[in-house]
Order: sequence, then structure tokens, then C-alpha cells
Amino acid sequence: MLTSFFGVSKPINFAMIVLAVVVYFTGFYIVSDRYELTAYGILSQFMVLLVYLFSLGVLNFVVKRNTLTKRNTYILYLFVCFTFAVPVSFFNTGVILSGVFVFLALRRIISLKSVTDFSKKIFDAAFWIAIASLFFFWSILFLIVLYFAILFYGRGEYRNWLMPLGGIFVVAILTFTFSLYYEGVLEFTLNYVELPTLDFTNYSTIKLLIPASFFLALYVWCGLRYLAQISDAPQNLKASYILILISSLVALTIAIFLAPLHDGSELYFFFGPLAIITASYIETSKSFWFKEMILWLALLLPIAILF
Repeated sequence: MLTSFFGVSKPINFAMIVLAVVVYFTGFYIVSDRYELTAYGILSQFMVLLVYLFSLGVLNFVVKRNTLTKRNTYILYLFVCFTFAVPVSFFNTGVILSGVFVFLALRRIISLKSVTDFSKKIFDAAFWIAIASLFFFWSILFLIVLYFAILFYGRGEYRNWLMPLGGIFVVAILTFTFSLYYEGVLEFTLNYVELPTLDFTNYSTIKLLIPASFFLALYVWCGLRYLAQISDAPQNLKASYILILISSLVALTIAIFLAPLHDGSELYFFFGPLAIITASYIETSKSFWFKEMILWLALLLPIAILF
């Protein structure tokens, strides 16, 4: 049963997940008509695969280091299944790259509950978010999560509120310096800011409508339980749980209202928080068969979409 297998954290679990990612990614790349099987195409997609696997490692580190769930592999399993259900994410290299930097930022944000190197963590988080925005502009909104973390952990020190500006300023200086030697500052600025669109035509197709409906239903169902968990959580973990919830709301706002293209790839930022919220539900639910059903649906959904 999937509940039992992924309910533990062993090397075999991680090996199975990595193997599944490599097999699916390779097969999907071969059968896709978006890329030609050239040396450059294969190399570029291999780099995307490495970035995606690295993001899995960062997500696992964030969860385990900050005790967001128990020691299991539910989150990685769910995150991979969610991504497979909307494979167009792999075609949007900017989203994949931006996503890994957002995870790196969340790693520093969640760790703010420890007062060690507090200012440095704030600077690092803002720095990574600014880097993420270079690949997907609206990921800059994850600064909201950072400022909520400052509100929870360090609101008494005014310098903490200004520190994110330092991280953003460093990225801005480096980026503008680089752009001066290449496309020019004006051209970079025009390409950097992506205007939102509310064209949801792509969601009229079954391949996007079904996964999106599943994600929304799962978020509402598990999110209600997650709210109850927040109130019952230990005091030292309560703020971390709230930050994950805020991250999910920011990701949803980006996906629904601000994405420059609604092709499904904009949901990628939502998959991490959704996986954490769903995994928390699975850990606390007493209904074995319902938990098993969620895991099987998450697995069968990308297979059904693929065929």
C-alpha cells in the first residue's frame, strides 16, 4: 500500500522517486513534439531535470529541518505527482528555475524561528526571491511571506524590515550591470516585467481542467484540516505552519490573477505548499482508505492525463 511505503523515510523511497522522475521525464521528452532530439535539446532538458531534482532536495530539506511533517516521503511523492499531472511545467524553464530559488528562499524564511544569523537569513531570502523574479517576475510576491516571517519573529527590530531591500538591491545592481553589456537596461526592464492576463482558454481542455479541479478540491479539503492543525500545533511550530499557508495563498494569487500565460505551468509554485498541506492531512487522518485513495488519485492522475 502506498500509505505504508511512503510513510517512512528510507533511501529506497528517495531512489524510487528519483527513478520515477528520470523515467517519466525522459519518456515525456522523447514522445513530445515540442523538442527535436538534438544534442543541444538533450543537454538543455538534462539541465532542467537536474534543477528539478535539486528542487526536490531543497524541498525535502526545508520540511525535515523545520519539522513541518513527520519523517516520511509523502511530500516528495505528492509534489512529483502534482508536477507530472501538469507536465507543461517542464517546458517552462523559467518557472522551474524560479521555483528552485523560491524553495531556497523558503528554506531561509522558515528557519527564521531560530535567532541565529537572523539578519543574514532575511538578506538571503530576499536575495533568492529577487533571483527567482528574474526568471518569473511575479515570484517577487513571495516577499510577502518573508515580511510575515519578520512580523512573527523579528518585528521589534526596525532594521529587519529594511534588510530585504538590501538583498533586492544587490540583485538589481548585478543584473543592471550585466544588462549594460548585453541587451541594455531598457530592453531588460521591458522583458523583466510580465503583465498579467486573465485568458483561461487553456483550462477548457480536459488535460488542465481535471488536474486543476483535483488540486483545488484537495486544497480546500486538506486546508480546512490544516487550519485546525495550526491552532493545535506547538508554539514553536505554529508560525511555520502559518507561513506555509501564506505561501499557498501567494502561489494561488500568482496562478489565478497575475500569471502572464495560463497554460498550467503557473501552478508549479502552488505544488510545494499543497504537498505539505496534503501530507499533514494524511499524517493526521484516521481513515486509512481515504488516505490511500488520495495517494492513488495523485498517482493515477498524471498517468490518465498522459494517455
